[in-house]
Amino acid sequence: MGIPQQVFLPFCILPLVETVVAIHTAIQMTFPEDKELLNQIRAGNERAFTDLYNKHRRRLLAYCFRLLQDRATAEDAVQVAFQKAYESLNSLDKPELFFYWLYSIARNEVYGAIRKTRKNGTTSSIEDEKDIWDEETPLELIVKTELAELVQYHLNHLKVEYREVLVLRQYDRLTYAEIAAITGATISSVESRLFKARKALAKKLEPYFRQ
Repeated sequence: MGIPQQVFLPFCILPLVETVVAIHTAIQMTFPEDKELLNQIRAGNERAFTDLYNKHRRRLLAYCFRLLQDRATAEDAVQVAFQKAYESLNSLDKPELFFYWLYSIARNEVYGAIRKTRKNGTTSSIEDEKDIWDEETPLELIVKTELAELVQYHLNHLKVEYREVLVLRQYDRLTYAEIAAITGATISSVESRLFKARKALAKKLEPYFRQ
């Protein structure tokens, strides 16, 4: 059964300030499996998509925000990702893979936004890059900050390809195989990026632990 293309649940496009209470409530809820919700949608229960939205929105927003470093742009990426997912549900052959499929859609939106503002978004071969930092920043500028702020500061200055795998691994607790499924990279490539990113962060943070 086809899903009406003109319908996109109003709850899914409300501004953040109007949905924050509902989102925090949703975090405490237990949702059915994605496959079950998708089957309900395909059977005509459009409300089930709201459950999918509530179930995944917060986590997806955190992922987009950590890569884009801009709340408004991250919100836009999430909304577009859900809109595209809703409009293309019939193309998803394996409902149990919805989570990875949704992340892949959001990832495309994130990298599209990055390409609009940065020339080095995804155009280079990152496996051959010797320097994985976006820019060099004097350590003196952040000497007095807390450790958590130091880590976040340097994480934000990793090139997005490296920041992405760290976010998915450390914040979302995904396996190498799951990260590979979302990014379209091989598991060995994911392992390589994680190794380089962790090594680079350790090098940047090392001076602070010597003090």
